[in-house]
Amino acid sequence: MGPAPHRERPTPRLRAAVGVVPAAIAVIAVGLASILTQDGAVAVTETWTPTSAETAAPPVATRFGAPNDVHRAADGSLLLADFSANGLLRRAVDGTWSVVAPFGTGSGDLWNPSAVTTTADGRIVVAEAGRPALAVLDADGRVLSRTAPPVRRAVSELAVSDTTVFAAVPGSGSLFTAGLGSDAWTTVAGPWTDPSGVAVSTDGRTLTVTDAGTDEVWQVDRATGTATALGFPGDAQSRLRGVAVDGADVFAVDIGHGVVWARTAGAWNAAFSTAPDGSTLANPTAVTVGPDRTLVVADYNRQRMVTATSSGREVAVPSPTATTEPTAEPTAAGTPVPDPTADPTATVAPTPDPTPLPTSEPILTPAPTSGPTDPPTTPIPTPTLTPTPTLTPEPTLTPTAQATATPTATVAPSPTATSGPTGAARPDPTGAPTAAPGSGATPSDTAGGADTGTAPPGRPAADPAATGSDTAAGPGRGALAWTGATPLAPALFAAAVLVAAGLLLRCRRRS
Repeated sequence: MGPAPHRERPTPRLRAAVGVVPAAIAVIAVGLASILTQDGAVAVTETWTPTSAETAAPPVATRFGAPNDVHRAADGSLLLADFSANGLLRRAVDGTWSVVAPFGTGSGDLWNPSAVTTTADGRIVVAEAGRPALAVLDADGRVLSRTAPPVRRAVSELAVSDTTVFAAVPGSGSLFTAGLGSDAWTTVAGPWTDPSGVAVSTDGRTLTVTDAGTDEVWQVDRATGTATALGFPGDAQSRLRGVAVDGADVFAVDIGHGVVWARTAGAWNAAFSTAPDGSTLANPTAVTVGPDRTLVVADYNRQRMVTATSSGREVAVPSPTATTEPTAEPTAAGTPVPDPTADPTATVAPTPDPTPLPTSEPILTPAPTSGPTDPPTTPIPTPTLTPTPTLTPEPTLTPTAQATATPTATVAPSPTATSGPTGAARPDPTGAPTAAPGSGATPSDTAGGADTGTAPPGRPAADPAATGSDTAAGPGRGALAWTGATPLAPALFAAAVLVAAGLLLRCRRRS
């Protein structure tokens, strides 16, 4: 029998390499496993997509005159207050339009309706800037009562809690309240300087107020009077108007930039600023939110109502979790799967829904600047009553990439970015109700009363020579976003250190 074959003994550097490489692989594996076991690592964001822009309500209205307020009623129907024509219109859940109360100066008509809301029992409350008055109607539109408004200026937004009504009147500097059907108005104490929008929570405990003077959104605890600023991300060109709430979420209109903002999961993001055809919102005045999170906006200067649908509430999607033992996990349909080691009669409850995470701010899209079409040529009744409010211009602006915009070509104070209707000229203050908005018309914050035209305090004057035309990309927020700490980088660094140490040891042994 020949000699046994010689087996080469491992060299020192080979032994060093054999020891270092598995250690590096182990560290990398630990880092990857740590990533996979993070809970709530992916956030699905909520976005809004404009889906319709209505300029008429067939067969009851061939064209909107000046949509100034929109309100979603408890039955899901939508109420639209047309300031200069048509009166108060209703769109049923099936899309059918009807007239609740026509435009006019008669006892059963509504004269320049500027704000609308509903009570829990289905009554409708409307502010009439033309009389002026606060009217209470039944569900069929019959006028039950009329009382004096808080001041002789146009009310921009109303909110009702039980039998208490709140009224925001831009230019007055105050938020007003009274009992429903009473004209004994008092002011609500708060830090605002020019309340322009008001909403009340479903439980009636919280007031949300937009302040056009400081461009801030406030929430007030009605029990304690404590006011909290929500930190609206405005700038010198912002000007807040209507507001709506859905639980803890807040939706506000910035007429300065033509943007609808959404505060969800504690963070402000621009929801949308255009209609489906890409045309920008021009002096949007009010917003309302439905149970499916659909937003509807009164786009005053473009004489239309724009609807945007939601992708769904923000949710956190947990990443898969690596385990070494079998555990009870719910199936895709939500049915619990029993633990193989557990009592066969025991059941396992499914994992609760994850909580939402805030997401990044979207970027707004550019849009054409074509204006609304000509106003209706139908005659408007001539009143013999109190002076009608006259609308005065306010600039229309275009949003920038940071959801804050530079004004498009403007000649103060009317927007030149739009070519609004150029119909009938404004009548004498003692004449007929206000006609459709002109190319530079503004919402009803400056309509009504002898003090017409007063600008809110703290508002910088617009530069008449401004010709900015900056535009931004569309609201293309990603649907997924990684959040939380990521241990992969430290793991790879540790692995690199181990490999380098092995190579250094190898070189030293060679030398």
